Amino acid sequence: MSPEIRVDDGLRLEVSGRGVAGGLRSPGMRGGWNYLLGLPAVVLLVLLMTPMAWTLVLALSAPWGAGNFVDILTDPDALRSIWHSVLWVVIGAVLLVAGYAIAVLSRVVSTLWRVLLYLMILPFGVSAMVSGAVFRMIFDPNGERGTASALVGGVTWLGPDLIWWVLGSAFAWSWLGFVVVLFRAGLDANIGFGRRFGNLRLPRVGPVSAIVVLTVLVAAIRVFDLVLIAAPASISGDVDVIGLLWWRMTTGSTETGAPAALAVLLFAVVGVLSLFGTRWGGRGTQPVAVPMPEPVSARTRRWSAGIGVLVCLMWTLPLVVLVGTALHTPAAAGTGGWWRLDGFGFASLASVADTWLWPALTRSLSIAVPATVLVVACAVPAAYLLTWRLPHRTAGALTVLLGVLAVAPVQMYAGPLSHLLAGTPALISLVHAAAGLPFATLVLRAAFAAAPRTVTDTRPALDAVWRRGRYRPALVAVSVLEFVLVWNDFIVGFLIGGPADSPLALLLWGEARQFATSAGTVAAGAVVSALIPVVLLLGTWRTVVAGLTGRTVG
Repeated sequence: MSPEIRVDDGLRLEVSGRGVAGGLRSPGMRGGWNYLLGLPAVVLLVLLMTPMAWTLVLALSAPWGAGNFVDILTDPDALRSIWHSVLWVVIGAVLLVAGYAIAVLSRVVSTLWRVLLYLMILPFGVSAMVSGAVFRMIFDPNGERGTASALVGGVTWLGPDLIWWVLGSAFAWSWLGFVVVLFRAGLDANIGFGRRFGNLRLPRVGPVSAIVVLTVLVAAIRVFDLVLIAAPASISGDVDVIGLLWWRMTTGSTETGAPAALAVLLFAVVGVLSLFGTRWGGRGTQPVAVPMPEPVSARTRRWSAGIGVLVCLMWTLPLVVLVGTALHTPAAAGTGGWWRLDGFGFASLASVADTWLWPALTRSLSIAVPATVLVVACAVPAAYLLTWRLPHRTAGALTVLLGVLAVAPVQMYAGPLSHLLAGTPALISLVHAAAGLPFATLVLRAAFAAAPRTVTDTRPALDAVWRRGRYRPALVAVSVLEFVLVWNDFIVGFLIGGPADSPLALLLWGEARQFATSAGTVAAGAVVSALIPVVLLLGTWRTVVAGLTGRTVG
């Protein structure tokens, strides 16, 4: 039996080939011209896999092949960064548990939580760079500027003892809404109850949990820009993760073998997490209608409402801090908190508008839009081939490959590509498209395979695919997520391209390195840069959830 992820209404994200009852693809398929549909996708995947193969060669270049790995695993700095990356996985696991609990409670007071879920998902459209910046503002050690320091004096929030709480809070602010919304979608499918803990029986989330678990844990292990901007340079050694150590190694030395080995180790870790997520998600059950018990006790309703109010305050505060800081002059934002009335105005917004903001927005659009269009144009025919045209074993092997490539860290291909593509925005769009193609293809393939078929239409033509509305949510999902990820990108432009290739994130990072004097302009640039992805995400989120879970838009 092949492992697969079943999501809600029959949607399956397969991770290996399988025999298909009823024949989605005819074993005797002829007509090699059909394979030309996948040629653009092949070109993009080659662009991604070639530098990854070269990184592996560099990692094995030491005598006996394992020398670079031995050096890494015996280096104290590397071991510390690996341990810190493991801590991030723990943070991700805690976030998953908290998200499940909130999702369960959110069903109790549905009217309140219908609004709160939109508030919680809003930070998902904000870049990690912006999240790190706003939480650094909140926990600024200067009580005249930092909200937390003003409320609780004498505490060094950005010191080595408490910095992990700050980083974990910023990560939760960005990702908890994603977890809660998708878990809630799984709970709403009513597939029954899971294990019993004493008198408590926990409702099943369903196989959609595999998507959530895999995405959050991989995001945790690959964290980079959040740590880079939120943690002061003086304590960087206390929070360095594998990705950041790789960057420091590549910029501080001409050695290539050890950084390549570190990148391969990171890839191996996320690969294991991917395998865990897909196999865990494969243990699904068929939906069984199990309504939520009624009536709900008054105590449970109070808990739900109380947690809802707390979530509202916690998710609103960073937004208020960001906007409030942006609405102060640069001088006032640098010397006082966002809550002060003196210095209130639009000078910070005017400052960034007169210098770098509008050219940066234009450049970001010139990268994000082509990358999104290219991903959709290549993923649709590739998913069509995987679903209906390729032989079973070939499709299964390619699906496994796509699953591995979907979680590949940037460090696996950044080194070789940085020498070829620096200063070339059009080619950076290709890199973004190549990196986003595997996930988009898997989502679309799952939507194709889950759609109802007729006896005479087991292998529909590509133009017939889009006559069925079932596929459209998946198309919207991959388009929106690709655009938002590329728009908010920091790491690809930072490691491969340079300032010209990821202007918004890199310019914000450059401004944020001097928080004492640039908090106002950082906040102003962050507010404007977040408007486009946040509005797009909020406007399409119900469809995005439907596309990821295989449900209809209701």
